[in-house]
Formats: sequence, C-alpha cells, structure tokens
Amino acid sequence: MGYFLLFINVIGLLEAQNFRYVPEDWYIITKPGAITAIAEDNFNLYFATENGVYRYDKAMEDFQYDYSFSVQLQFPNITHFYFDSYRDYFWVVHGQGISFKSSVSTIWRDMSLINSGIFSIYEIDDIGSSPEYFWIRSGDDVFPFDPFSGLPADWEDARNEVDIINWGHSSSGIAGENLDLFWYSIEGDWDIGLGQILPNGKRGHVISNKNGKKLMATMQMEDSNGNLWIGTNGGYVLKGWTQSSRLNMISFGLLSDNVTITYFDSEENWWFADSKFKRTGQFSSFNSLYQSSTTPFISQWNEPTNQWTYYYPDESIVIENTDVNSILRIGSTMYFGTMSGLLYLDLYNRDWNIITATNGLNDSAVWDMVEHDGSIYVATSNGINEVSIINHNVIPDRDNRFEKLTQFNIYDMEADSQNIYLASDAGLFQLSWEGTEIKTLSKRDLRKIRLEDGKIMGTDGMLWSIYGYDDEEYILSNVQNFDMCGSFLWSSSGNQITLTDTITARSWDYGMEDGIPGNKIYGVNCDESWVWFLTNKGVAFYNWSRYH
Repeated sequence: MGYFLLFINVIGLLEAQNFRYVPEDWYIITKPGAITAIAEDNFNLYFATENGVYRYDKAMEDFQYDYSFSVQLQFPNITHFYFDSYRDYFWVVHGQGISFKSSVSTIWRDMSLINSGIFSIYEIDDIGSSPEYFWIRSGDDVFPFDPFSGLPADWEDARNEVDIINWGHSSSGIAGENLDLFWYSIEGDWDIGLGQILPNGKRGHVISNKNGKKLMATMQMEDSNGNLWIGTNGGYVLKGWTQSSRLNMISFGLLSDNVTITYFDSEENWWFADSKFKRTGQFSSFNSLYQSSTTPFISQWNEPTNQWTYYYPDESIVIENTDVNSILRIGSTMYFGTMSGLLYLDLYNRDWNIITATNGLNDSAVWDMVEHDGSIYVATSNGINEVSIINHNVIPDRDNRFEKLTQFNIYDMEADSQNIYLASDAGLFQLSWEGTEIKTLSKRDLRKIRLEDGKIMGTDGMLWSIYGYDDEEYILSNVQNFDMCGSFLWSSSGNQITLTDTITARSWDYGMEDGIPGNKIYGVNCDESWVWFLTNKGVAFYNWSRYH
C-alpha cells in the first residue's frame, strides 16, 4: 500500500454515517479514563485518554470532549499525542499505527515503520520534532523522519539536531517516569502519599481523598504559560504553577460509564444518574455505616460554566440504594426516586433525607414523579402517593382517590392541567385532578409514555398512539425508548437510534459512527434543536435541527 494512506475527509467537514458533521454538531460527555498523553498548540491543550481526546481552551480555561479527534477518526488506545509546532502538524500513535496531519486539514496519513529500524509501535517510547525532522525515541536510540512524508531520514543529515529535539509528553515516555510530587500539596480533601514503586514498575505517588478514592499520577508536562499539568489513571488532572507547591484537582466529565436518566433544571444544571436495577434487574444496595464509595451516584453539570459537582452515597446514612429512576427539582430541593424510597436533597446545605414505606409510601420503589399544585405525586410499585413539598409528609388519601391503584405497579406518569396519566402493569389509566374516577385508556402493559398534542404515545415493546379505550394506532416495532418532537420521532431498540419523519415516513439510523459514544442506548430525549442519547459510555448531545 506504500508508506501512507489517505483517510477520506474534506477540510472543515467530517464524514460519518448520515451527514458531514462539523464538530459543533455534537457535544459528548463521557468518562475520560486514564490520561495517556498531553500536547499543546497555540490555543489549546489536548489530553489523550482511554476514551478519547479532551481539548482545554487556554483562554476560556474550559475542557471539552474533542469530537474531531475522538469520534470521527476513531483512534483506539492512544499512547502518544504530539503537536509539531515547527510545521503545525499533529502526530498520533495509537493501536492501529501512526497517523499525522496538518492542523488546518482533516486528511490524515498513516506512517509506515518499514526500513526505519523500528519494528513495532510498541517499541516507541517518545515522539518529538526539531526544525527539520520528526523523531521517534525507542530505548536509547532515536530515529529521524521526514516531517511531511513520514519517510525515514538520513541519520548523518539529521544528527546535528538531536540535542534540540522537543519531545512530547506521554505516560509511556520520559514524562511518565520518576514523577516526584513530594514537595506538592493538593487543595481540598486530597493527599499525596510517599513515593513508591507503582504496579506499572515506575516510581510515583498514590493520590487519595477522604472517600477512599485512589489515583496514580501517569505523567506531567509544563505548558508555555508555566502551568504544570499532571495526568492520572482515573481521568482527573492536577494543575499548578511551576513556581508554586500548590496543586488543584480538576475533573471534567462523568466519573462512571452508565447513564440511564438525565434531568435539566431551571438553573441550567444537567443531572446524570444510573439505575442498575433498570439495566440488569439487580439492586445497587449501599450501607454508609460499613461502606465507602469512590464513585458518585449522581453527577451535576452546570452547562453555562462547565463546572461539575458530584454526590456520593456515603454522604448520608439515609442513602441505602443508588438506583435512581427519576429526578425532579422544586426550588432549592432535588428529589430522586430510588428503589429504597424518595431521596431529597437541600442544595443549600447539602443535607439528605428520605421518604420510604415506613413514612407512608405504598412501596419504597419509586419509579416516577410529577409536581402538581404544591404536591409531588409519586409512582411506586403499589400505586401512587401524594407528598407535600412543604413538610415532605405523605398526604393521607382520605377520599380514597388512589385506593384502587395500590394493587398495580405504576411505571411512568404524564400530566397536563386537567389529568394525570399512569402507565401500569394493568394498563394505561387517566385520572382527573379534580375527580375520583379512574378511566382505562388501554389494557396494554406500557412501560414508557409521552403526552403529545392531546394523545398518549407509549411502548410495550411496540410503539402505540392511544386516543381512548379501544382506540389506538400501531406505529413501530421493537421500541424500548422514544421521544417525539414535532413530526419527528426518535426511537431506540436498545443498540441503535432511529429518527422517523412521520409525515414522509423517511427514516435515519444513528449509531457510534455518528457520535453516540456507547453501543447500548438507555434513553433518548429531544427538544426542537437538540436530542440527547443516554448510553453505557456517557451522554451525547446532537444538534439535529441542522439536518432535519
């Protein structure tokens, strides 16, 4: 095939399954994983991780998942990521070889090691550049290459530049060797342990916090502004100044993989959580008296500031289960429906409390919530309960409005100003806010419903439109999750997403080739501009209105 291969792409646009996307079309939030390399150009720092490349805007001081490097190019197992400032070229060593390109192009070329003296990418310890050459270090040897073609260069011509090579920063190279953090301290609840020989055979430090979280530094680099950056094996980054002994711990994304529920509140915060029970049928039990947790069960992302806050199960003894089925915010209080009750959090003082069957719920398994007229209506495994948002007491059902529902498992709820709609294992019910009559709209065992333009859409494995009892219309098969925006239907079968134009019947399949980070889809929601996908590898936001 020769010495290099041209990847398909047009400058400024990225080829994918459905459309030529620009990076701004997708915003991806995922768990970074171990940081393997750091590079710098004039405007950004790039952090190569186990799960893609994150870009740090030096002016905005802001981290963001880099769609161009992470999704469309699909470089697996990046070990070296380097920016050649002499020529404005990017170089990447990854699981499939060595690739390079100009910073103003989207065309990548593959470099061959034939006739170079290096027989495998696994022999590469460092990469770098000098005024006239690209370099690879392997053990005690260095090898020059033409920086434009990637072909081996003549040693006699290149040897005079050996002493002026700018080497990259990789955890498998010099930047990852003999890290000495003895003189540093970290702000907050983090401590740096004494230097020791780590499992990777290198000398370094274990970094831990009060929750028992343990990290290992993987590498370090100093940027052009004198900032010190230290990568870790857990996705965190330490930032300091070379003239100071103080370090700040920075997190920039999810700290776990699975996201089964999201919620966007009135303060522009996104809340992310997982329900292991919904995914597997197994409970995620927790006892803070005997256990500690190094992984948050709820993550909060403030979109305008790109700041993250994490909530851990050992923050309170009332947190016994971390399966979050539903989320709601009212004022300064967050509510989380779990398998062990209705957790609520005072955001001002970070104080947790819980309402369970002991406090009056029909059952401690809370599936969904809706707010109406000063109360929260809670869907449980034995009907519904009304909870006061003033004192958080369960309001007695004195007129027996909900008594007939206690024998049913209520999976999902929707509401408007007139009625509340209940998806149960006995069918779809409609209950007026003012009356006591329970009206059956369908006998189908619907697990998810949506109220759309006066009609109910729901899925029991097949998607239906429900207009009234015995008045329903089949729409689509093999649907686990769905949402409707205008005349467009987003639906998921569990491993891929389909968008259907219900007017023209045209459809498009979306998957990992487009930007969805995982191969298991747990949920899909949309508004008129954006759609977001919940997966086993985080969340992807897609600006679908640009193409449909």
